[in-house]
Formats: sequence, C-alpha cells, structure tokens
Amino acid sequence: MQERNVQLLIIGGGPAGYAAAIRARHLGIETVLVERDIVGGTCLNRGCIPTKTLLESAGLFRQIQASKDFGFVVEGVNVDYSKVAKRKDQVVAALVKGLRHTMQQMGIEVICGEAVFDDAGSVVVHGSNPVQLRADKTIVATGAAPADLPHIKPNGTNIFDSDSILEITELPSSLVIVGGGAIGCEFASIFQSLGVSVTIVELLDGLLPGEDEDLRKALLREFKKQKVKVLASAKLTDVSEDGDELKFSVEQKGETKELQAAACLVAIGRRPVLPEGLNVETNKQGHIVVDDQFATSAPSIYAAGDIIGGLQFAHLAFFEGMNAVQAAFGYDHRRTWHVPRCVYTHPETAAVGLTERQARERYGDVVVGTFSLKGSGKAMILGENAGICKVIATGDGTAVGFHMVGPHATEMIIEAVVALEQGMTLEQWSQCIHPHPTVNEGVQESLLTALGLPMHG
Repeated sequence: MQERNVQLLIIGGGPAGYAAAIRARHLGIETVLVERDIVGGTCLNRGCIPTKTLLESAGLFRQIQASKDFGFVVEGVNVDYSKVAKRKDQVVAALVKGLRHTMQQMGIEVICGEAVFDDAGSVVVHGSNPVQLRADKTIVATGAAPADLPHIKPNGTNIFDSDSILEITELPSSLVIVGGGAIGCEFASIFQSLGVSVTIVELLDGLLPGEDEDLRKALLREFKKQKVKVLASAKLTDVSEDGDELKFSVEQKGETKELQAAACLVAIGRRPVLPEGLNVETNKQGHIVVDDQFATSAPSIYAAGDIIGGLQFAHLAFFEGMNAVQAAFGYDHRRTWHVPRCVYTHPETAAVGLTERQARERYGDVVVGTFSLKGSGKAMILGENAGICKVIATGDGTAVGFHMVGPHATEMIIEAVVALEQGMTLEQWSQCIHPHPTVNEGVQESLLTALGLPMHG
C-alpha cells in the first residue's frame, strides 16, 4: 500500500469539504480530498440542487395552470415526469462536472474511496488504489444522511427517503410525507404542484417546527388552500401493504386514523455520518463536538458542516469549511454567523435571527412590525400576494429577527442578514430606500409598521 504525508487532508467532498479545499489552496496549502461517492455531497447530488430543479419545474407547471388569470388560454398541458427527472439529472451532472474542473484547476487532489482512521492516527483510503495518508491537519466533513424510523424502512419502490425519492421517474397518485420540516414541506410543494395528492404527518404541533409562529401559520394556511392535508401533533405508528397501495395508522389527539396512499416519503431529519475508526467526542445526537476553532477532541483533527450539527444548510457549511481551514492553520476566522434559514416551498419562507418568542424570552419587551403581502402591489401583479414580512427588534430598536413568507423570500432574505450583521436599528434600516414596485417593499413596510409609521399597511 502506498504511504503519503500531506499538509491537509479533507474527508468528505460536500459543501464544507470542497469549500475547505478551495480555501486551503487560496492559502497555498497542499490539499488532498477524499470522497467515497461523488464530489458535491448531498447538496449538489441529492439535496439542494436536484430538489430546487424539481421545484422550478413544478412552479412552471403551476404558472401554466394559472395562466388564465393573466389572460391566456393554455390547454392540453400535461406532466411528463420522466423528462422533469431527466432535466434534474442534467443540471446536477453539469454542476458536478464544473466542480470537478474547478478543483482540478486549483490543484486539489481528489481520491475516491472510503476513509478509515487506523490506530496510528493515519487514514487508510480503501478503493481501487488503496493509500495510507498521514496529515499535518485533517478536516472531517462527512455530512449527514436521511434518518429512518425503526418501523418504516425505505425500499425504493413505494417507501422512500429524501435520497431515493429523487430516483423515481413516475409520479405516485398520492403520497404521505412523514415529517413537516423543511425537507418534507419542499417535497410537498413539488408533488402537490404536479398533481399528486399529499398528506403530511408531523409529530410536533405544525409545519417548520422552531420557526416563528406567524411564519408557520402563514405557510400552513397556504398549504391548506393548495389542498395539502396536514396532520399535526400526529404519530405514524404503522405502515402496511394494502393491494397496490399503502395503509397507514396515525395516532392524533388520542385517536387512531387510517390513511391510504400510493407511496410514502420519510422526511424526519438527518443523522450524522462519521468515518470509521474516528475517535472523537460526540454529542447525544452523534454529531462531532468542536470548539471555537472547529477543533475536535483529537489533536490536529477538525470538523465542519452537517457533521457538527446545528443548522444544516449548504451556505453555512461553505463558511464553516473555509473558516475551519483558516483556524487550523492559524488565520483569522469566525465561528458564528447570522444564518439565513430558507425553505423553497410555494410560497417560499425565509428567516434570520430570533423568532418573536425567542426575542421575548431573551429581551423581555420587543418591538414587532408585520406587513401582509396582500397590500403589496408587486405581489398582486405576480398573482402571489399570500404571505407576510415580519421584523422583530429589541426595546431600543435594534433588529434581531426577520421572517418572511412570499414570492422570492429566499432571494430577499440577504437584506435582513446584512442588517442583523451590522447591528442596524429599525430607524437606520427603514431609511434604506426600497424600489417600487417590488416585493422587497414589504420589508420596508414591516419596518415602518414597527416604528408606528405604516405607509400601505
């Protein structure tokens, strides 16, 4: 077996891993990245990119169906899901190819294989050309995988997880989604828009647990209008075959309900994936514990991305990966940020900072301003005026949270991220002129409402 010494070894080629590798090369650090599957990780291959591609197709179909409201008569339009799926695969393949080219151009060596830590502290990569690597510094960025329920195992035929459901080429007639978090809600939007009857079963008290109550209520209200059935505070206890369909038993408020559907998606969250042989401190959920330097309990081993828990977004993983490299090699770095929380449902939701409940628990009295997009000219022009903009500030007017439901929310949230990063007050933020007519005006309207100076509310 070949043996080698390297400056930096990165295990995992997802957002945290490849961002770390790119930043390392910016700093002139010799870098080897080990990936057991395909560079890009879950985000590029089984998460952000494929799901958002499907959401774009679903959104286009939804727009075509609504075209009569804009003065057009469009008839005979049907969904060919095999072609929808094919386009998703083409987008992913193009981006993977581009990422590989970038890494090659930057001199990042990528080794395909399974990384296993041995007793000597080195890493053996098992693959077509096994190699033993000893690194000055190692960054673990092995991410997460779909979590399972003990009594419901995905089979890739009619019971799926968020990975395997991306492989289907035909739409089920009906779908039960177990889990009302970001993943479950996005898939609900995809399939409902394409004509599938969707039911969400959520163990907690509603959609997107942990987000602001007004945001959650607004999304639930729109899902119900779209005929997405939501069973909250409900537990799926059993799934069985019933001819060509699945039969579900659900406990809700002391009662047992029976459901039937052609397929089931288990979307209850994700579990950490640790390399074999790695001996570091983990928490109760199995995530690697790191300090402010992204350092683990083992010397010279660092970790970043979904493997360390917390918010699991690719955009956060990028920053964690880059800053883990900088910390490992003695450069300035950060450990915390105001992270935008985006869910690409219809309508979209986006948030940053504290919820109203969190703000009241931390600061006591707070200032809240809410604007309904029913009063937004641009949202009405788009035919998508269902939603809200909500800002939360401390008693002295410092903005500490922003929440939005509506068109392009995931694009607009960066404004609120900047405001919170800069510690802006409502007064300062409200003096930033927002162009008219835009959905973005809803942000300014919420600020003016919080200041007691509503314009169009």
